[in-house]
Amino acid sequence: MTLRAPQVGQGADVVSMSLGGQVIAPGGDVLSHAVDSLSTSSSTLFVVAAGNYGPGATTLTSPGIADDALTVGAVDKSDVLAPFSSRGPRLGDRAIKPDITAPGVNIVAARAAGTTMGTPVDANYTSASGTSMAAPHVAGSAAILKQRHPDWTGQRIKQALTAHSKKADSYTPYQQGYGRVDIPAALDPATELSGNADFGQVKWQKDTYDKVTRTLTLHNTTSADTTLTLAAEAKDSAGNPLAGSALTVSGPGGTDGKVTVPAGGSATVNVVLDPNGVGAGQYTGYVTATPDGGGDSVHTPVVFGKEAEHHDVTIKFTDRYGRTSSDVSLVLHGMDNSYREDSNLNGAAEHTYSLPVGRYSVEGVMYTAASADPKQPSAVDVFDLPEIEVTDKDQTQTVDGTTATDLTVKIAGEKRPLESGAWMTELARDDGSGGHSMALGEWGLLNGSGGRIGGIPSPAATHGTLRMYSFLAQREPLARLSVTTPEQQSIPVTMPAAALRFQGARDLPLVDAGTGSADDFAAVDAKGKAVLVAAPDRSAVDDQVRRAAAAGAKAVIATPTVPGALSNRPSAGDLTVPQVNASYDSGRNLRSLLAKGKVNIALQGVEESGYTYSTPFADTGRIPASLAKTVDADHFVKVRNTFHSDRQRHLSGEVLNAWAPGQPTSIRAAQYVNTGGSRDDYVLADPGVTYQPTVYATADERVHAYMTGARTTYATAGRTYHEDWFAAPARLNTNGAGPCNFCRTNLFTRIVVAPRDSEATHTLTGTLTDPANKWTFYRDGAQITDQSKVMVPEKADYRFVQELTRAQDVPGVALGGKIRTEWAFTSAAPTTMAVKDCDKFPGKPTACESLPAVQLGYDMPLDVLNRASAGDALDFTVQAGHAPGWSGSTAMAGAKVSVSYDDGATWREAQVDRADDHTFTVRAQHPELADTNGFVTLRTEAWDAAGNRTTQTITRAYALK
Repeated sequence: MTLRAPQVGQGADVVSMSLGGQVIAPGGDVLSHAVDSLSTSSSTLFVVAAGNYGPGATTLTSPGIADDALTVGAVDKSDVLAPFSSRGPRLGDRAIKPDITAPGVNIVAARAAGTTMGTPVDANYTSASGTSMAAPHVAGSAAILKQRHPDWTGQRIKQALTAHSKKADSYTPYQQGYGRVDIPAALDPATELSGNADFGQVKWQKDTYDKVTRTLTLHNTTSADTTLTLAAEAKDSAGNPLAGSALTVSGPGGTDGKVTVPAGGSATVNVVLDPNGVGAGQYTGYVTATPDGGGDSVHTPVVFGKEAEHHDVTIKFTDRYGRTSSDVSLVLHGMDNSYREDSNLNGAAEHTYSLPVGRYSVEGVMYTAASADPKQPSAVDVFDLPEIEVTDKDQTQTVDGTTATDLTVKIAGEKRPLESGAWMTELARDDGSGGHSMALGEWGLLNGSGGRIGGIPSPAATHGTLRMYSFLAQREPLARLSVTTPEQQSIPVTMPAAALRFQGARDLPLVDAGTGSADDFAAVDAKGKAVLVAAPDRSAVDDQVRRAAAAGAKAVIATPTVPGALSNRPSAGDLTVPQVNASYDSGRNLRSLLAKGKVNIALQGVEESGYTYSTPFADTGRIPASLAKTVDADHFVKVRNTFHSDRQRHLSGEVLNAWAPGQPTSIRAAQYVNTGGSRDDYVLADPGVTYQPTVYATADERVHAYMTGARTTYATAGRTYHEDWFAAPARLNTNGAGPCNFCRTNLFTRIVVAPRDSEATHTLTGTLTDPANKWTFYRDGAQITDQSKVMVPEKADYRFVQELTRAQDVPGVALGGKIRTEWAFTSAAPTTMAVKDCDKFPGKPTACESLPAVQLGYDMPLDVLNRASAGDALDFTVQAGHAPGWSGSTAMAGAKVSVSYDDGATWREAQVDRADDHTFTVRAQHPELADTNGFVTLRTEAWDAAGNRTTQTITRAYALK
């Protein structure tokens, strides 16, 4: 790939770049390579923002990591390093970055018309913080030097700015580079300095260390010889100074501490590091050259690290069956140092790490294969080696998968059958003080796979804490199978996640279709029968199911050819015959029965489970010897979830995340759910666990759209809750969860609205909504095209209009494709702090008041397919109120509702009656279905006594049946 900067070709001397990619090591990214390449091939200087990922170390982003870039961090007006400013060292080789700092905190700059970046100061200026605000200061400084010295190259300008910057003793070169930019000192320097004393990492060795030398060059720009005094100082990470004999600096001929540079000439300086006697650790400081006759000094960083004593730690791995594990993923990290190494050991029986003396912990996941195919695990187990002490000799550690224990959950008192579904296991390890922490886990779906998940019991963590978090969801089985002839027996089966579901019972003859090839089906009469198919371990059997359908079969029973598990997720959505999976042993049993004569089976199915159980757990101190859990059925709450769909049932997905106290993350594989029905979901009641549900618009992975509910804690068991997902009408409303969602401050006006379903706590995210939804603003009847000039301090009448259009329709999501909302209200500049927490926004507003715009909500008794009956009346309610933080009257003066059966071409007024100050009951008398287009478009108006009015039009808000 070749990248070119047009500015270079146009003769630019300085290019300022306020952009950044991910935190990355050098050598692999195109942007950094382009900056270095263009710097070499031209005299252009690239000034690059360091990034805003501080205050942690090693947080620089590309292209700021480029060698030739002049990388800029940010300080405030008092030269205090900004917390957000990305720090070095550079990831991988620990090179010195950033190079320099400049003011980048609360910078007031010109504001382009129509822009909203930062915190607006007024119509013409905005205030912002970031290294993107610091970089232009340095770019401007470089331009000034180039103007003064037209013959200077970009790299010489870089050297002048860095060597003559103002360094702060409280920061290291990895934090501030050379120091804060100082234009006067760099403009006409008497002495120039190039190079630095970066000694890198000194590797540990048993024998005597060799001395290491770095060479610097001093250049005298004056007409007289100049003698300079040389000094080198460095400190460890605790601020303790390095012994003077370890770091020396000398001029030509070995003259310690002095160098004379001839007029107009140059001289070299040697900086020598003697690692012998230096303790392990990281050291940083500066080499300074100061003219004896007075004048500005020059300086350059000195950095190095010395490894601690190292010893080998070998970790051996065996899987659940005592074999070499098919795969191991682990993180080995220091508990009293910053060491970290991530490893993916594919099929390795052991791995050796050379580690510095110290304490370490290992968190990992082991995969056990069920067959000769090493890529297809039948078990997933987390493991932990929480206490590895590296002292004075090599050692061996063992991860023994034969001791693994399955994560299982028994619901005591629940007599109905259950099958396992979504699961997660996670390890969290820390040193107890927050200084060293690590989290690692795995997740997936068990239904239909026959796989096993669990953990390998670990030793106890004696330093810091070790916690294992686990989660298992169970549900009513989607299918049950029994043999009715020649003798009654039950066959355990599971239905793959995306297999075709059916409702009811099917009594069918069974035939053996071998491996399900075309020849196998040609050899049997499958019409009207259930077919038994053998497939390789964990293989999806989509092709076999399609052949079965073509042959007229009514069901497929798939079994593996070796002990193991079949895939739980068919890849296609066009399968027209149900598939269930049985075990290897069940397959042998069925084939044995078929060999003796006729076999009939009874297959029962449900289109969606009627009940589920969700159980999160937290084990502290170690991975326990047993992960078999038992929970009483009366320890749960019941959430009656109704999954609505527009006019037709469709397959979707749902997730229930759960966070126990201290749990870093919660990640789930989405479980398929058949919409157009209700389900009783039993959730473990625990005042310390926070839950958050998410329901996807569709199971089609090409459409990434989902409705997220509020974070909830269920403290008391036995209670019942209700939630409706994707219930019509789709609407637009404020985000009620946070402060200042529809408010005005003395600094800015903030409008936060989101598409929702009928639940006020649900928010739609993703590709269903058009990202280019249209906003239009009016003040005193005139449209305001410059968004920076919409609001004025004096009292005025405003009208905000948003048109939200769905980018695409998908099966089951076809209503409410366009929502037009007009908020008309009167507002003046705020004078009080009426909205809680509003003063915590950037810029710290001193006045904040909720706008008086009316917000709308609906409660409609539609069926699960979001339909009302044609030829009948629909009674529903409209809620009207103000955004969170509103301190005035909540009473509404009136409301009006109109309905249309031709997408808004004509309207009919519905009957509206007041229920209370902010609720209205509505009766819409629907005509016969033949007199409509099958949909109802809704237009709602509500207003308060002050004349603030909102009108919302929802095209095809719901359907008719």
